[in-house]
Amino acid sequence: MTRQGLLTAVALGLLAGCATTAPAPRLCQKDAGFNERSAPTPDLWFALLLHGYDKDRNVVPRPAVDCSGAPVVWQDPTQDECREPGPPSEPLPPPAQLTEQDLVLETLQARERLVWVITRRYTNGEGVGPVARVHTTETGFSVEALGTLRALPLHAKLRMERVAGTEVLVAEGDACTTDPSEEQVCRRAVRIMPLRSHRFFGEAVSNKDKACLGAAWFPLSRELSFTLPNGLRRTYELASTVSFKSDGITVQEQVQVSDSDPKQPAVAPRLYRRAQDHRELTVQDSILTGSAPSLWVRMIEQQLLAGAKPLPEQVVVPLEAPPAPKDDAPKTASGAKP
Repeated sequence: MTRQGLLTAVALGLLAGCATTAPAPRLCQKDAGFNERSAPTPDLWFALLLHGYDKDRNVVPRPAVDCSGAPVVWQDPTQDECREPGPPSEPLPPPAQLTEQDLVLETLQARERLVWVITRRYTNGEGVGPVARVHTTETGFSVEALGTLRALPLHAKLRMERVAGTEVLVAEGDACTTDPSEEQVCRRAVRIMPLRSHRFFGEAVSNKDKACLGAAWFPLSRELSFTLPNGLRRTYELASTVSFKSDGITVQEQVQVSDSDPKQPAVAPRLYRRAQDHRELTVQDSILTGSAPSLWVRMIEQQLLAGAKPLPEQVVVPLEAPPAPKDDAPKTASGAKP
């Protein structure tokens, strides 16, 4: 072979090597026999995703650490650094043991699952813990993407969407009223986490100037009441949808505002106004970017500036609420079964 031919062959070899797709890294692995691979038990997932998990006692060292050695922590934006902070809540004491209620599984395709282990819960019904995309191998299980997820675990659904060339994890779940004297109402919310370099990132939505607009947390229904300076009660009700396209995410919001007189409970609330808007989100320069703050936060800000006093939101969830039977599921805020 001539010198020129040798150089050409080497160059072609290098190009071919560059074009080869590198295999996904195995962040964590666990060997398992055929029966375990066919019907994995909850403690197998706990042991896979949590460092130091004690299978015999079903306990996790505190503070919790995922299988890669990263702490299981979550930080939503706070009031002083973001237009709309994360959902208000306080952490509950860690559970003494993990149970099947602390596990959420979703099959993406053959041999691939999303797995979320909940290591702690909050007063607003949310839970937090490691989440992973797990591949079933010939010898066991392999974690190919990993992060910490904080979302609503009741009736939870996990899925992956692709937005502007970036995969994002979408987690939906319910928070439900618990007053036994009233009909149970559940309100659903969505959490979005971009996937980059095989890690799920819990980041806020920023505008084009990198200022924080709000947490990547989107209630599909919400209700908040205020006491007005004149003594009336004003109630805001939100209904929204989140839709995913190849080039972005659309959040459509509708807000209804009504007034009532606490001194005349028999009189029906009077409609004050209705408003609707939509905003676009996408992934730009590896950052979750939004076109504007939410309609909800803009309207709430106006009410606060007018001197209204917010009342506590009453939507909470039982600590260990099992999934509702399919034929007796609780109603959503719209009255339909989730």
